[in-house]
Amino acid sequence: MRRGVLWSVLLVTGTATALLLATVALAAPPAQLGLTGVEPKTLPSETGGVLSIYGSGFTTATVARLVGYGLLDTVYVNDTALRATVPPGVPAGVYDLEVSEPGSSATLPSAITIVAPTSIPTPTPYPTPRPTPVPGRPILTIRNYNTSPSQAVAGQEFVVTIEIYNNGSRAGENTLVTFPGGTFLPVGETGHLLGQLHINHTAVITQRMRVPAGLASGTYNLQVNLSANDWEGNHYEYPQTVAVEVVGVGSGRPQLVVEAAHTNPPILSPGDAFSLTLRLSNRGSRTATRVLVGVASTELAVPAEGSNVAAVDWIGVGQQVTVTIPLVLGEVQQAGRRGLALSLQYGDYSGGAYADQQSVGLDVSTALSDRPQLLIADVHTDPPMVAPGDTFTLTLTVENVGGGEALRLTLTLGGEGGEGLKPFAPLDSGNVLFLPRLPAGERTEVARRLVVDGGANPGAYSFPVALAYDDSRGTRRTDVQLISLLVRRQPRFQIGFYQPVEGAVVGTPFELPVEVINLGRSLVNVSTVEITSEQLEISGGSMYFGPLDGGTSGSLEATAVAHQGGTAEVVVTVHYLDDFDQPQVVTQTLTVEVEEPQEPQPGAAQTAEETGEGFWDKVLRFLKGLLGLGS
Repeated sequence: MRRGVLWSVLLVTGTATALLLATVALAAPPAQLGLTGVEPKTLPSETGGVLSIYGSGFTTATVARLVGYGLLDTVYVNDTALRATVPPGVPAGVYDLEVSEPGSSATLPSAITIVAPTSIPTPTPYPTPRPTPVPGRPILTIRNYNTSPSQAVAGQEFVVTIEIYNNGSRAGENTLVTFPGGTFLPVGETGHLLGQLHINHTAVITQRMRVPAGLASGTYNLQVNLSANDWEGNHYEYPQTVAVEVVGVGSGRPQLVVEAAHTNPPILSPGDAFSLTLRLSNRGSRTATRVLVGVASTELAVPAEGSNVAAVDWIGVGQQVTVTIPLVLGEVQQAGRRGLALSLQYGDYSGGAYADQQSVGLDVSTALSDRPQLLIADVHTDPPMVAPGDTFTLTLTVENVGGGEALRLTLTLGGEGGEGLKPFAPLDSGNVLFLPRLPAGERTEVARRLVVDGGANPGAYSFPVALAYDDSRGTRRTDVQLISLLVRRQPRFQIGFYQPVEGAVVGTPFELPVEVINLGRSLVNVSTVEITSEQLEISGGSMYFGPLDGGTSGSLEATAVAHQGGTAEVVVTVHYLDDFDQPQVVTQTLTVEVEEPQEPQPGAAQTAEETGEGFWDKVLRFLKGLLGLGS
């Protein structure tokens, strides 16, 4: 009885466990399909063939399909390998390979090429389809390979690197890779013992080979033998081949020729960015290696980005290569067909070095019909005369005399970096002015406040203005134009009467004692000083002074007669030569109060008549008084 109960408990527990495992299995998501490669990649249309498909996530439900043709007869090998049969009669073309199963698919673009019989230049032997592997054996294949260098050279050595992959259902024991030779000669050990290679594992081996010296250019097969045992001692052989491209040396030399050249745009204007496309052809009898082609001179064109040289690894005999060099046309003055010199440098596989120079033509137009051209048409300052320490406003009139619109215009006072600003400096702002656009045929004014250095010497200063702007094609154009700014030393005079004016009575001559003092520190070349007045008759009102040093003065005593009383204005004009030997004037207005004549008193007049003493009598009496002879 107890045994029956125990069996019942075990039965229930086992059933529950089985249901739980089934639920977990149903809940686990299926593995995603993946494609890594297919062999072979080319099949003839008339015979078809068998494809070996490699990837991951394969199941017995996975099928292969040529996209655009249909499903293929697919055999499941393991979760990383399938075999699919392409039937005869598939139309020629390049097909994508797709593997799919319910809920998942993967595609390998342009994986299979089906060629028609007429498109195959020579019969290509295809390996006999292998039978479906018997469960329980290793299957060795070459998964990837490469050679260094990528092109083997006749008479030289190269290294081949091979990745071996165990695509079978058993580990490979005593796995061996050998290079028996043939077209290529092995250098050093020819066999590589890998030992055990597990299922879905890879191993990488390298082998140095030599190309026979007399081998012609072409593609040759390198024989690689793979072998392994299984754990039962059964031995399996897998002969393989990999393709190696050979460059034959031969006799003669490479010869590169520029067969064609064109620019974009076809017609260039000064300052335009353009691309120069060249078609190089090797007309020699050897492969050209390490090819460098560039612009030999920068007078006509300069690089737009990077350098003006393009590099090509190699150009085979009779082959053509196209290269493009980005350039900018210089400020060319002469239009027409201009020659651009090119330099070519290259070598060969024998160590030879060659240099050549060729030229191509550029179509250049210097017309202003479609591009802007800016000029500084007018310059003025406010005030017109500036001296050290003065502030002033510089106004420039910019005119577009070209045929195209100028965009994003910047004017840099003092040139690029402001190196030509001295002795001027911007005031309240920077030295760069900006205009968003200036249409063709129009002009505009721009202004900037500047200050003159207080220690500046007088003279004419060449003031550069850098202009940079874009044309309608986005080409940035630059120009530097020069303007002149004059700095004059402003003299400082003190003009006035050095003593009060006395005896300014209507009808009576009186003196105007005028003095001019140079208050500056520098000599001023004064020529003459003039005294004029609209209310007074002035005699002796002009006098030559000559140079006045700083702190010195000159005086002029003129005689004036007034015809009416009141305030009379006296204008003093100082004539001098400035720092540019140009005549300049400084004026100062002085005032004199003129009195009306007083009425003579009767007693005073009678005394004069009685005495009968005149002017000379008074002078004689004064002299006698000085000599002690009476007064």
